Amino acid sequence: MPEHSGGKKLMLFTDQRYIRGGEIKWETSEGEIFGVDNPPETQVELYARQERVPYGVRLVAQPATKSEPTSIRTPGPYRRIMYDEGIYRSWHMQVDGQMLGGRDYPSETVPKSVEMCYIESKDGYQWSEPKRSSLKVPGLRRFVNMTFFIDPVAPPQERYKVVYMAVPPKDLGARLLAEYLKRPRRYRDPRISAKRPLCLFAAVSPDGFAWKPIEKPLMMHYADTDNTFLYDQENAKYVLYTRMWRNGRRWVGRAEADDFYDWGPIEPIIWPRLDDPVDYDVYTNAYTEYPGAPQYRFMFPTFYHRYTERSEVRMYSSEGGVAWNQIPGGSVIPPGEPGDWDSAWLWAYKDLVPLGEGRVAVYFQGTPYPHKYPRSPGVVGAACRAWAWWPEGRLCAVKADLEGEFWTYPITPAGREMRLNYRAHRAGEVRVGIFGVEGRSAEDCKPMHGNNMSEPVTWAGKTDIGIAEGQEVILHFKLRSAELFALEWV
Repeated sequence: MPEHSGGKKLMLFTDQRYIRGGEIKWETSEGEIFGVDNPPETQVELYARQERVPYGVRLVAQPATKSEPTSIRTPGPYRRIMYDEGIYRSWHMQVDGQMLGGRDYPSETVPKSVEMCYIESKDGYQWSEPKRSSLKVPGLRRFVNMTFFIDPVAPPQERYKVVYMAVPPKDLGARLLAEYLKRPRRYRDPRISAKRPLCLFAAVSPDGFAWKPIEKPLMMHYADTDNTFLYDQENAKYVLYTRMWRNGRRWVGRAEADDFYDWGPIEPIIWPRLDDPVDYDVYTNAYTEYPGAPQYRFMFPTFYHRYTERSEVRMYSSEGGVAWNQIPGGSVIPPGEPGDWDSAWLWAYKDLVPLGEGRVAVYFQGTPYPHKYPRSPGVVGAACRAWAWWPEGRLCAVKADLEGEFWTYPITPAGREMRLNYRAHRAGEVRVGIFGVEGRSAEDCKPMHGNNMSEPVTWAGKTDIGIAEGQEVILHFKLRSAELFALEWV
């Protein structure tokens, strides 16, 4: 039996963790049950009885609603926006006055200045840059891309971390390359060479303003696009989600570490599916966790269509952050119509954040120009940023087109009442029961229909679940022409 999130207030239906697979019981016409290990002495006709087997339901990703573009208009496509202590916050890097991410800094000369720029917003729309600071990185050149994160387990002087890609000094680069080429082929990027000995470097800070560079690179890796670093508190590991290059296509890979300065190999986790068109790449990862409920992990990867040089954003989910599945339903952030500001190429940022008014959102960037369209200043400057948002809890639904039902595994309630986030047509309904508890069955439940974010479940007017504190329960959901998004214990 898989591990479940008993004791958690919020239950999101974003994968199969709450949907029991069920089983068949084989029994005689008199109701006597036999199994694989206890067959009848004399063979008799046995009949199948389904026991808590789900049917008629499926998972469906929900499309986002796009906001109008915000005030950020500078390049920086792989940035993350985090919500920290009531403020939307982000950092980016400028090398000789040029921001990494729009056009990188391919110069083979050591730059004169490297600056860390901090921006913030109270509402997520109007942004300011209250501070920037210099970063001393002697001997590094050819800077490409950067990312950052807040480390919850680091010493105070290393709480803030930034990671960027650059070419090391020649002697160091040669030594690192010699070691890199000893790796098995599956752990090497074919783009790494003596001409491109690119590495990931880090800098640390106690406050996000005074930065100290780490001289030794974290790893040799061609990480030229979307990199996500985090400390995974559930698994007690540092984790990196990054780009890989296989079969001439972009994939998403993952590495982990017990020590931030000592990383294991990068393993592939997401690549174009065999039922996708064969010209697709998985361009970015855009990893995130649901605000306040990090046990629900998402990615919003950009799928690149080479034939048109357009893109779309899909939704993936994972229980543990290693095995990922695309949530059915197609693109959740599609490109706009011809002539729209995001009609050709778009991609999602990292971090799902609260946006107020009962919404959660990710930042995304779009442009009316195809991906490889010649990047004159006007083309680069046409990129805009906006929010893609969902009503709270409504990223994915368990949907019944007609009638369906499912049961959960045993769950420890985190409250005495349940409230459902659901949508059901007038002719449809949602019911929920507590298996084996008298007066609390799905049949006893008052039918629920409409479009409600937090409706109490009742049985004959009662909202209390009717069991002893700490007792495990199996929930039984019955849906008819309905979508179930979430359950909250209160």
